[in-house]
Amino acid sequence: MVAKLYEISERYKNLDELLDNPDLENVKEDIEKSLNKIDEEFDVKAENIAKVIKSKEVDSKGLDEEIKRLQARKKAVEHQIDSLKDYLFEHMRMLKKQKIKGSLFTLSIRKNVPAVNITDEETIPEKYRIPQPDKLDKVAILENLKKGIEIDGAEIKQTMSLSIR
Repeated sequence: MVAKLYEISERYKNLDELLDNPDLENVKEDIEKSLNKIDEEFDVKAENIAKVIKSKEVDSKGLDEEIKRLQARKKAVEHQIDSLKDYLFEHMRMLKKQKIKGSLFTLSIRKNVPAVNITDEETIPEKYRIPQPDKLDKVAILENLKKGIEIDGAEIKQTMSLSIR
């Protein structure tokens, strides 16, 4: 049975703690050999996990490409739907047909719900405007913090992550 990464880590940690025990001076060499063996096992397991990660990244990229392809296909189908509706609408209007009752569908020309059409946004009175919340410019804040400029309420945060190349 192949050990899990957390099990390998736990064994390594336990053996490492044993090295600090002064009562075990005569077995330190055996403990160090075991640590080396566990360390190698950990490295192999970690590399295998990295292989799985890379495989999943390839899968994810493929899914992104498939999503783009399907979105383009959806847009084309929606355009075809709109074109067919416009075609049918124009010809029904031309023939002054308000309603067609078929065996599967009933087609009719109707008025849509009234909507606002803004012809000149600048002339609209202030009472019809909705204020938007302001947004912080984090790029400018970071640039200034890097230059040594102190900004109340902001600091540079440096995190660490795993890199697989």
